[in-house]
Amino acid sequence: MDRLASVFLRPGIGDLIALAAATLHLAPMRYKVWRSRKDSSLHLLCGESSAAFDALPNVVRHLGPWTGGAGGEVDRLRLPYRLMLGEQGFLVIYQHVSKLGLEAEPASARGPLAENNAECPQCKGAGRVLMYHGLRDKECPRCRGRGWVKARP
Repeated sequence: MDRLASVFLRPGIGDLIALAAATLHLAPMRYKVWRSRKDSSLHLLCGESSAAFDALPNVVRHLGPWTGGAGGEVDRLRLPYRLMLGEQGFLVIYQHVSKLGLEAEPASARGPLAENNAECPQCKGAGRVLMYHGLRDKECPRCRGRGWVKARP
């Protein structure tokens, strides 16, 4: 036990490893999204560096010529994408560009919901109403998609 403790308590390389781990933990990890030029619904999400793209398996890398896209911080990704990126190092997502929602939407982006505001009676707080007998839905015309209306005194 003393020998094991002396390895971790010895100044020098252990301090450097701890410092590097602390620095790596504090540095925000970033990701980049690549879109296939063969199939516009095929997206690849991996680390932002070129080394992360080169480390991908050949099967994934040769799915098509890739066009670089947006990037961001991994902390802002939705939880399933963040977990898979942490486990595998990359993600292959087949989703249309308009439906691709990688980052979680913060509650503040949906607009302020004050205590004195009331739930919209037309959409019942959902922000969407049915049209064409339930075949489609659209933005609520009364609350404009917010889900609440200003309370009247």
